[in-house]
Amino acid sequence: MTLNTTPHQYTTNTLNHLQLSQELGITISYMNIPLFIKKVIKETTEQNLHDFATKKNSKFDSDDFKVKFLCQYEIDCVNKYKSMKKQIEWISGRFVVKNMVKQLIAPNIELSDIQILYKEEGSPFLDKFPSINISITHSGDYVAAALCSTGKKIGIDIEKRDYTPVKSSESDSSKPFSNSFMKIAFTQREIDSIALKYKKDEGEGAEIMRRWTIKEAFLKYIGRGFNEKLKSIEVLDDQILYNGNEVSNVVINSFNIGSNYLLSLIYG
Repeated sequence: MTLNTTPHQYTTNTLNHLQLSQELGITISYMNIPLFIKKVIKETTEQNLHDFATKKNSKFDSDDFKVKFLCQYEIDCVNKYKSMKKQIEWISGRFVVKNMVKQLIAPNIELSDIQILYKEEGSPFLDKFPSINISITHSGDYVAAALCSTGKKIGIDIEKRDYTPVKSSESDSSKPFSNSFMKIAFTQREIDSIALKYKKDEGEGAEIMRRWTIKEAFLKYIGRGFNEKLKSIEVLDDQILYNGNEVSNVVINSFNIGSNYLLSLIYG
């Protein structure tokens, strides 16, 4: 089911927050990555991070940050990545989650003492707070995370509206996404459902993006990450099917982030 709710919005430092309700115990926090670089990374290092999405990796150490939030083990981990894009996404994701934990769960803990580890199939968890569920996502200039303090499973995904992972030489400018992308990300039943719904109306591109983010969020919700194909999940209007079976007892929320990003959250 889809829950159209208006979350409580507030801002702390470089983070923006969406709180669904105190009863649910779910908060989403998101941050602009270039702003994170400016606010958190020291100027001498910041100068090397312009156009980070296209550069090779950099070697970081604890003195590169204005705020101490990474332990030495995490610095060693981030220095193993081969691209600066992966490094910045990894670092900024941890900054968001650690600040959420400090603000919402454990105000007296040091940020560098909060450890985010990974389960065998790739989903993140907090080693000191195993009952607190988290999910992390990033796209373009934004990173976001969701935290649930009430034990509900969660999954989150953010995507830039004009981004598709498949480059295509197709020249049909009337279509919002290439046929090759649609065939990789969606089943024929989903493609027909979208085409039928938007046969005469505008908004097909926004609906494709919404369903795509729901698929990615659901993969994180079930803890499978990249271990499942997108086609194993079907989104037919507001109903999710997994391997052909209807999924019950989950709630879908989608939010606009800024003017060009869409974020979807699944919980249950």
